[in-house]
Amino acid sequence: MSHPREPQPDFLDDGAAAGCGRISRDELELAALSRSDRDVPVDERTIAHLVICKSCLDAVDRLHGEHRLLKELSVAVRMPEPESRNPAVAEDGVIPGYRLGDELHRGGQGAVFAAEQIATRRRCAVKMLLSGRFATPAQRMRFEREVEVVAALRHPSIVTLYESGLSRRGEPWFAMEFVEGERLDEHLARTDAGPREIAVVMRRVSDAIAYAHRRGVIHRDLKPGNILIDRDGVPRILDFGLARAAPTVGAHDPRSGSTLAGEFLGTFAYAAPEQLAGDPAAVDSRCDLYALGVVFYEALARERPFDGARSIGELVSQKTGRPPRRPSEIAAKRGVFIDSDLDVIVLRLLSPDPARRYETAAALEEDLARHLDGRPILAREDSVAYVVTRTMRRHWLASTGALVFAVVTIAAGIALAILYARSEEQLAAAERARERFKQALTAADPEQGEGSSEMNVRQYLRIVEEALRVGLDEEPLEVGDLLLTLGMIQLGFQDPGRAEETIRTSYALLQSGHAQGKINDRRMAAAEIGLARLCFLEGDYAGAEEAYRRAWTLYSSALGSDGIETVNTQRELASSLRERGEYVDARLLLDDAFTRSERFPNSKEASIVRAGVRNGRAVLAAELGDDMLALTEFKGTLAQLARYVKPDDYRWGRTLFSVANMEFRLGRIDEAEMHAREALSILRLRKGDEARWTMEAAALVQQIELAKRE
Repeated sequence: MSHPREPQPDFLDDGAAAGCGRISRDELELAALSRSDRDVPVDERTIAHLVICKSCLDAVDRLHGEHRLLKELSVAVRMPEPESRNPAVAEDGVIPGYRLGDELHRGGQGAVFAAEQIATRRRCAVKMLLSGRFATPAQRMRFEREVEVVAALRHPSIVTLYESGLSRRGEPWFAMEFVEGERLDEHLARTDAGPREIAVVMRRVSDAIAYAHRRGVIHRDLKPGNILIDRDGVPRILDFGLARAAPTVGAHDPRSGSTLAGEFLGTFAYAAPEQLAGDPAAVDSRCDLYALGVVFYEALARERPFDGARSIGELVSQKTGRPPRRPSEIAAKRGVFIDSDLDVIVLRLLSPDPARRYETAAALEEDLARHLDGRPILAREDSVAYVVTRTMRRHWLASTGALVFAVVTIAAGIALAILYARSEEQLAAAERARERFKQALTAADPEQGEGSSEMNVRQYLRIVEEALRVGLDEEPLEVGDLLLTLGMIQLGFQDPGRAEETIRTSYALLQSGHAQGKINDRRMAAAEIGLARLCFLEGDYAGAEEAYRRAWTLYSSALGSDGIETVNTQRELASSLRERGEYVDARLLLDDAFTRSERFPNSKEASIVRAGVRNGRAVLAAELGDDMLALTEFKGTLAQLARYVKPDDYRWGRTLFSVANMEFRLGRIDEAEMHAREALSILRLRKGDEARWTMEAAALVQQIELAKRE
């Protein structure tokens, strides 16, 4: 949009203020002024260009330094008031059926006015496109897109749209509910909200964003100004003017987005690093999660994570470089204590790598719920593993994907000790376990220990295990946790011979600690699960049943019979009963577990356990000869997994093999071949050629090929 300009002083006519020449001097001056006045409009293409052009960025720096121009420019760049701002004009029926009042808010795309629907006397808000009849096609498309998006969303924390249309002069508008409230940042400052109150608000916001994401809508401009807190303290998200359909939803719909390559839309301070690159294909739901991270950080620390940036280029550099300081460090200066869990959640949201953020807004909402309930957060486990993995990247371990997986999984054992720590003594023990783990890793480091480039995963685990055993006498319970984790990894590689000694040693240590009251029921239940899985893999189904029953009892006591881990143990117990031929009892357990799993909240952990229950019912149906029911249940398992696991995940490959097996038994040869080959590829990647499931998948492919030749 062009604006009337006053003649500029001669000393700005030199080439130094003109940048590279691709951006006009007027636009450079607007960019300079916007640093002092956030309401100054700056063209989106100018912002995108400044990200990559040092010459123009330097010009903006120089212009901003000319304080003599600020007053003159602030007058020169004021946007003309829209005609509809005058209530008297509205009385003449510019928007039929509505009476407009004062302007409430103005953004980059439109202005919002207080209004009254004349027929119903309902108070509402009306948004009109700033450019009115002179809007560009792209501006109109974005405005129309906002109408479509908001009209399809019905959530307590998303402002509801009533109706839309064109004014008598052809200007697009829409009416929405009127929210009496204040901006999120202003509300938190006025109420001096503490970390817990902030976490409650952010949980509600993340729930609303999760709702929008499930419907394929990405907001793209989340910031405090677009989140109002109403009189009841409920956050309300508005301004979906830059929203677009998620790539998977609108990939073939030309209306799903109106962003061009090299164009930036949004607010720089809250934009994700990949959003700043100007590539529309890189913008997905994780950009909204990054923005929520900035909002959350700002609410806790009372400053933005990258407020020290002196230029747009420096801001981009900071966002893609090292993480910001923990909010707790900054808040401590004000005498405010912030739980370390909130640090973990916020810094995960602010990861420059989208893959390191939460997978979904629903996962974020789940972690905030866990934190507020005093339960361990799911991000904690990954954050510890990630720090360790990053530390080891300087060495050879990072070159082998399986070894990185091993490091990450072992690190989860350290997280386990921290998750259950509730006293200073336990926290100290957890820290000692962390140090013990670091020392064990060092033993496998080729620069400081016994490691070599010829080592495979099992050799690596053996060195780590032996290093851990050195501390058995000093820290038996902490080492017991770590050995249990190592044993579970060994079972994952179908190495029961090596896992047996590790798991039984761990079990004995933890059982002794439980008898002495030094570890809780939940921690002991995990040890019982490890023992049960070892017995199951060795074919000792009676021993597996006994251990699963003990674990089930412990989890029921600690979490209740509807707890996710309780139900998962019930499902595993049913598998051991099935292997012993006790089909009726196995079915009763699985049906009950399925009913309980239907009451789980929506989360990754719950969905995967629910998928496991369906898989158990499918395996039982297949064993009883009901192939059609088994196929239906296996496909239901895939549907449960689809939301949270990647298409090359081991669980996906294993279930896909089961689907192919049922299809083959039902005579659906072509479908079976396609699914069997895909399953074989995944299982080879995850388990290797010698694993049982990989060999069974390879055998199925051969059977199908033989059947097709016949």
